Amino acid sequence: MKQLQMRLVLLATLGLLLSALLLSWLTLRDFERDLPPEMARTVAAVSYSSSEVLGLAYQYGVPFKEMVGVDEFLDAVRKDNPSIAYMLVTDLQGKVLYQSGYADLPEKKQLQRLFNAAGTSMQTTTRAGYFNTDVPLVFQRQRLGSLHLGQRSALVEQKLQEISYDVITVLVVAVLIALELMRFVLTFTVAAPADVTRAFLSRVRQGDFSHYLPHDRLAGIGQLSAPFNAIVAELNRRFQALCHLPADAAFKARLQQRLAPFQFHAAGQRPSLLTAAVDYIRWPFFLLIFADSLSLSFFPFFVDQFYSAEMGISKNLVIGLPISLFMLTWALSMPWAGMWCDRVGHRTAFIVGAGITTLGLALTACAQTLYDLLLWRSLTALGYGLVFITAQSYISNNTPPAQRTKGMAIFLSSFFAGSLSGSAIGGILADRLGYHWTILLSALLSLISAIFVFRFLHKHLSLLGAPKKRLSFHDFKLLLKNKKFSAITFLAAIPAKIALTGFLYYAVPLYLKLLGNNQSTTGRIMMAYGLAIIILSPLVAKLADKIGQLRWFVTIGGYGAATAMVIIYLFDNTFGLLLSISLLGIAHAIGVSPQLALVNDFCKDVVQEVGVGTATGIFRLIERIGNVLGPIVAGLLISHFNFKGAFLGIGILCFICVSCFTAIFFWYERPPSPAALHVA
Repeated sequence: MKQLQMRLVLLATLGLLLSALLLSWLTLRDFERDLPPEMARTVAAVSYSSSEVLGLAYQYGVPFKEMVGVDEFLDAVRKDNPSIAYMLVTDLQGKVLYQSGYADLPEKKQLQRLFNAAGTSMQTTTRAGYFNTDVPLVFQRQRLGSLHLGQRSALVEQKLQEISYDVITVLVVAVLIALELMRFVLTFTVAAPADVTRAFLSRVRQGDFSHYLPHDRLAGIGQLSAPFNAIVAELNRRFQALCHLPADAAFKARLQQRLAPFQFHAAGQRPSLLTAAVDYIRWPFFLLIFADSLSLSFFPFFVDQFYSAEMGISKNLVIGLPISLFMLTWALSMPWAGMWCDRVGHRTAFIVGAGITTLGLALTACAQTLYDLLLWRSLTALGYGLVFITAQSYISNNTPPAQRTKGMAIFLSSFFAGSLSGSAIGGILADRLGYHWTILLSALLSLISAIFVFRFLHKHLSLLGAPKKRLSFHDFKLLLKNKKFSAITFLAAIPAKIALTGFLYYAVPLYLKLLGNNQSTTGRIMMAYGLAIIILSPLVAKLADKIGQLRWFVTIGGYGAATAMVIIYLFDNTFGLLLSISLLGIAHAIGVSPQLALVNDFCKDVVQEVGVGTATGIFRLIERIGNVLGPIVAGLLISHFNFKGAFLGIGILCFICVSCFTAIFFWYERPPSPAALHVA
């Protein structure tokens, strides 16, 4: 069955790639054909409006060669139209009267020849790497001069390059989304019906006719359920008829003895066998993470519009405040969310969490003040935390104990795939739709994930695990007194989260904007982190299980994260930031995944005392302190030391923490001295 699913996935992926590549090629071809005429229309519109202003001044009696403020006017026009490299007004002899952006051009000597030729109509000529559009200035039926507008010819190549990157980004994201959706479809139509049919036939072989197969809803192999169910229904009908036959006690006793090995359901009932599969919740979880991540690449700029100097707080600190509050609310909601999920079931918990997230995102898009925004982001984080812990609990409860590590790898893979896809597509959408409409789209996708769970996820409360015990202060005290647990948590886990939220989620979008990149480019560059996690995490997990020595993986990952921050000093440009983000993703793929396993290995005594689930919950809760501190630390460092200083500061923090972590574990693992052995 797994081989069949793999073949279907490969076949569908190949078809998707071929069709997407064909569509991309057609899109780029049409874009390349339509871009120059579109640029010409833009220049024409600007030239008409500009010449109209000059003509109006001439009509009021201002001499053509003595107008005041024309240079400033042309500067303002160019500011509103960044694609125009220069604008100038010449007389009939080609002498430059007024100009904007032309005086400093190194190619102005080559361009000067174009101004001597006076055409009778608007025409565009290519020279010295520019498209020069000559617009005759005819005022009161008299030709007085020309208006020249220049666009770099490389702009076409630049636009084509940008759209090519966008197409590739969409292609990568489309493949990730299609694979996630394909997993669900194959599970729902093939794997899950096959598993439940196998369980049904096993019961029948043992004489159990008390359950039916579920109805097929997507025309998969579950269509076999109808004839099987008809046979079971007929057997139960006959059993009920035998039970109600008028007969003496001896006959009923013999009948009961003969039918003892068989099981039937009670009259009027129709119990069905239900199956729980990890992929049932994987797709809606991916969709919700994708929805919330649409704003990752531009959220700092969305917050920036609510800032006012009257607040009396640093702008960088204010921009990071909603991110920190979101992380804090998310962390505080997780213990409550876990207990509530155990009580009401995964289906209800996910629907409620997705509903709260939808409401929070919709209100975020409509926020009017910073205080509104903080409130709505807190509401979003509450629902986000509930969905996060529900999905994690569902995967854990429906995965065999021997495959729990694989189950958590699936969970993290879906999380980072959704985050990667959302941030990349969100940047592209923000450039075209704006911030508010993109966030509203996030709310719509979140609502769809809730509807999906309501439609497809069964309410099988019987599959829930045993109720978890409540967290207590005593459990925190026991774990924090353990030096190894504290070292892993405060010197490895928290610094990693500070680097994630402070550097990637907060500082990177702002710094890329400072370097002149648009939202689409920001989203594409931020993809590098998620891609590194998705590709390397499973490989590192297998390697760590095989080799052991988990603390060295954590150490290497910590030093890698510190090095990622220093790269900005060597390559202070967009490419350098891409390298830094990629290395941070590689470092976290190596060092973050083994942290929880390291807690279970090196803190066995205290983990067994408080319970594995409780220890995991406390570790994850304390770890979120780094998520909260990240934007605050980055904002304060940027305010005092600018961006490069902030990156260096985060790098130094990671370096000091991982060095202390390594020293502590080296100290505890050192061999005992001969004197100590003699005393013992």
